[in-house]
Amino acid sequence: MGLEAIFKGWTGELKTKFINSLFLNEQYKIFNNVIIQTERGSTQIDHVIVSPFGLFSVETKDKTGWIFGDANQRQWTQKIFNNTYQFQNPLHQNYAHTKSLSEYLGIEHEKIYSLVIFWGDCEFKTPMPDNVCKGGIFNNKFKNYIQSKKQILFSPDVVNSICVKLKDAKENSGLFSNWQHSNEVKNRYKSTTKCPKCGGDLVKRVSNRDSRNTFLGCSNYPRCKYTKDI
Repeated sequence: MGLEAIFKGWTGELKTKFINSLFLNEQYKIFNNVIIQTERGSTQIDHVIVSPFGLFSVETKDKTGWIFGDANQRQWTQKIFNNTYQFQNPLHQNYAHTKSLSEYLGIEHEKIYSLVIFWGDCEFKTPMPDNVCKGGIFNNKFKNYIQSKKQILFSPDVVNSICVKLKDAKENSGLFSNWQHSNEVKNRYKSTTKCPKCGGDLVKRVSNRDSRNTFLGCSNYPRCKYTKDI
């Protein structure tokens, strides 16, 4: 194993321990690195937090430099000195996770909250939604976001049922499942007929800025904003 892989594994373990340490209250149950199977294939979720006040699907990102983004943008921007990089809007990415959780667990989608946490030496240069924040020992914004949800949505029996299903998903996850999931994701994103995020049909669309520019977009827009270049 190379040094880079060892470092990533070490930092990932530290982040997981930090997430776990945030919730000493027994009302919150945390499941890390969950792979679930749905009709659209497998989905890997960094952290799932279960509580009577709803579920939280947590997507984590390791980024440095300046981060620019908007909730509705397809691509966000990372700027490191004179270098600029594009990456997928993590809120759109996490939307697929929340839809998969809803399907797998058999619960209403509106009872699942999306949360994105950025780790690393990065700085937001544009205003971010309340459910996008930085992680760290001295930053409790994401903990505050989770604990701001106070309406009881699940009974104790439902919470226990959800936890049992997530435990089953964890037990069925392993090296083979991770390998299988990686291949499934690659194949889904190659499709020109089905949206890899929500399973909707891909339809041909014309850009508002340039009528000569066509692309494939999800038929579930605006709930799903996935697009694919032709």
